[in-house]
Amino acid sequence: MAGVVRAAAAELDAFRARVDGVPYERKGILYSEIFFLYLCAKAAGQRILESGRARGQSTALLALCFPQLAIVSVEHDADSPDAAVAAARLRGFRNVELRFGDAARILPAIAQPGDIALIDGPKGFRAVRLALRLLARGRVAMVFLHDVGPGSPEREFLERRLPATLYSDDPRFAEVAHRLDGAAGELPAGHGDWRSGYGYSLACLAHQADIPYRRLWLAALLHS
Repeated sequence: MAGVVRAAAAELDAFRARVDGVPYERKGILYSEIFFLYLCAKAAGQRILESGRARGQSTALLALCFPQLAIVSVEHDADSPDAAVAAARLRGFRNVELRFGDAARILPAIAQPGDIALIDGPKGFRAVRLALRLLARGRVAMVFLHDVGPGSPEREFLERRLPATLYSDDPRFAEVAHRLDGAAGELPAGHGDWRSGYGYSLACLAHQADIPYRRLWLAALLHS
């Protein structure tokens, strides 16, 4: 985490300029959280697989931050009012492919060695299980899980079973990166203090060859 913190201080202004002009969608992923993903993943990855697009907030930011990578974004509900909003916002990005369907089926089927995955839907242990399935197959380099705040059952599971996981709410990182979220409006109570539990919390699970991911997936099945 120390390396991510050092990089954050050095690259904050350049990142702010890169995403300038992308309007914030309420309840969407924070600029600081995408900054965390960018710093963790910028030296790795062949494609980005996204599960949960909603109004395209994270997808647009990913497309700007990783213009050299193809982004495959999967959304479950094609009939949602958000689908048209996301399509309009993302129309100009040539590196973005929009799909609809069940990401829990699609992502494991299309994952290739070196891919990076961002899971922002489903939530809870369904998201954890999808992450562990992707890691168990040894194809993805990293999986990022959104909404794994301190004290949540998912966070406690990850802290106990995968202690090397990094988190965007780490106070050392949040102290630097929270400055990116000034235009994001007021965060919900309990999410705006960089000293503890800042933001919605993005977890970074980097693939490790010696981790028994399938066994962890079976353990996660007990949480339903």
